[in-house]
Amino acid sequence: MAPWQHARRHQAFGRRSRVGGSSTKPKRGPRTRTKRPAEPGPDQQAAPSQLEALKKQARQLAFLLETSQVLTATLDLDRVLQSLMAQIRDHFQVDAVSAALLDEESGDLVFRVAVGDAAAGIIGTRLRPGVGIAGWVVQKGKPALVPVAREDKRFHADTDETTDLETQAVLAVPIVIEGRSIGVIEALNPASGAFDADAQRLLCSVAELAAAAIRNAGLHERVRQAEQRHESLFQESADPVVVLDTGGRILDLNRRAEQLFDGSRKELVGSTLFRLLGQPERSWERALREVSEGQQPSLELVLSSGDEHRSLEAHLARISYGGREAVQWVGHDITERKALEKAREDVTHMVVHDLRNPLASLMGSLQLIRKSLADREDLRLVREIIAVAIRSGERLHRLTDSLLELGRLEAGESEPSRVPLKPAALVREAVEQAQPIALGKRQTISAQVESRLPQVSADPAMVARILANLIDNALKYTPSDGRITISAEKAGNEILFAVSDTGPGIGSRMQKRVFDRFARLERDIGVEGIGLGLAYCRLAVAAHGGRIWVDSEPGEGATFRFTLPLVAK
Repeated sequence: MAPWQHARRHQAFGRRSRVGGSSTKPKRGPRTRTKRPAEPGPDQQAAPSQLEALKKQARQLAFLLETSQVLTATLDLDRVLQSLMAQIRDHFQVDAVSAALLDEESGDLVFRVAVGDAAAGIIGTRLRPGVGIAGWVVQKGKPALVPVAREDKRFHADTDETTDLETQAVLAVPIVIEGRSIGVIEALNPASGAFDADAQRLLCSVAELAAAAIRNAGLHERVRQAEQRHESLFQESADPVVVLDTGGRILDLNRRAEQLFDGSRKELVGSTLFRLLGQPERSWERALREVSEGQQPSLELVLSSGDEHRSLEAHLARISYGGREAVQWVGHDITERKALEKAREDVTHMVVHDLRNPLASLMGSLQLIRKSLADREDLRLVREIIAVAIRSGERLHRLTDSLLELGRLEAGESEPSRVPLKPAALVREAVEQAQPIALGKRQTISAQVESRLPQVSADPAMVARILANLIDNALKYTPSDGRITISAEKAGNEILFAVSDTGPGIGSRMQKRVFDRFARLERDIGVEGIGLGLAYCRLAVAAHGGRIWVDSEPGEGATFRFTLPLVAK
């Protein structure tokens, strides 16, 4: 087991008291018989029991929400784990909690962070695979709930002598990524004296969140390292390089710089660089002054040629050239990087916008639960509030699922599971699911489809999602008292589905982008969504060998059409 099955100060947690620095065990007095009061009836017992269960559920929901926020606050792995351990210790009321991860090179289990008693003696401790309770948990990929550590044969007592902690009760759960145990979270000595199954389930949920955070931190680190390697290669590539005198006049330049400035070396030497670049003289004077002071300033420039605009990032440094002081100017084309930064900002804004609403609903629900429990209001109201919180969580889950499924479709990793399907049934089910939303918006939604259409060969889940996304899109843009119509008809060897609305329509220029990932059109102002629904439809229809397109005129609504192949005879 991990080092947390180690010695504990001889102050048994929650069961001993200190007197003058020594540990004493409280004595029990003689028992006396008392007359037991009459037990309440089943109806009287049910309400307090339900109330307590709801309180516990609310605390667990709040704890998991706080844990999620902690895990997404930073991509620094050690900081994430340190904050997480503090969260766990505070919620579970334990003496100590730690996290250990497998060392990829040695295979040892290494304790990265620890919080609580004897934490300093635990951090950095290594265990061989399978050693101790923690080693067993990682090796088996199963949690371990140990009421009395020293009576468990897996207990590893070697480190007891190096710590001042007496291990009693242990709860250890694996951290699993893609089916492989990569670490363990271990909590010791709860204030209650023992862990229960609820504690195990909750800590397993925390371990799942931790696994996602560890994976994200690892991806971030790999991306960072890749960016560093890319930057190194970029610096050594054939970028435009210019050597200047201290007044900014060109002394020398390479072929890439000749191409950039559209001139030969003979023509360009002696020219003033800032004039070639069309930049203000004052900014160059300041940059050259900083170089003379030993600094290495950077400038961002925009070069225009007709309708084309290129962004350059220029780095200046002092060098020795021909035995005299000079300035080296290196320009990097960052046009694509600036475009990516702009796209990333746009996507981040959209994602944050879509996450805020369900998170706000979740937080509001939890706060209402707390108030309702404090005021002992009707349990039915509390259940309704919890249902709102659950729906908000499910909405977040659907958003992340959309991102993952879209990635799988783009990579060709999500093949349709084809079965014969009746078009009329598909349309009817889609309309039934959307009907409550349409009624709430005072919209009319109807189906126009023949009941005897031939069957299509398609994946039922994918087709249901395609129709749901198209109908959801129509619901967003159709005004109150508007109409949405879903139809299906035979067209050669295919079934042609259509979803029509009476919304504002889409201009011809924007129709080319409507199925792009993260596409946001002019009509999207004030409308939720990050542009994944229609992108999914395009990829899912293509995976079936079908086609999808939109017909629309501004002010006349829009009709989205797609085809699916018939069952082969």
